[in-house]
Amino acid sequence: MVRLFVLSLVLAGFIWADKVFVIDVEGMYCKMCPVAVKKAIGQLEGVKWVKAYLDNKMAIVIAEEGVDGKDILKAISKAGNYKGKILDEKEF
Repeated sequence: MVRLFVLSLVLAGFIWADKVFVIDVEGMYCKMCPVAVKKAIGQLEGVKWVKAYLDNKMAIVIAEEGVDGKDILKAISKAGNYKGKILDEKEF
């Protein structure tokens, strides 16, 4: 199910984004964790859309071309006791 969702986001990226990031987020354990991660990433300039998932501990980010994955990972770390790892990054 998640793979289908990621595929649809990648296809949507052709229409309205320059980059799509799929990020593994360690340290998310409660229902508020994805909220904190989403808020931290969403505050970055150039980020258009964010969804964080507790069940598979992942975040999907759609952003403009100038957004650097390292900045996303820093935002995740600053949000709490989380560690992010970019699993996939697609540029369009």
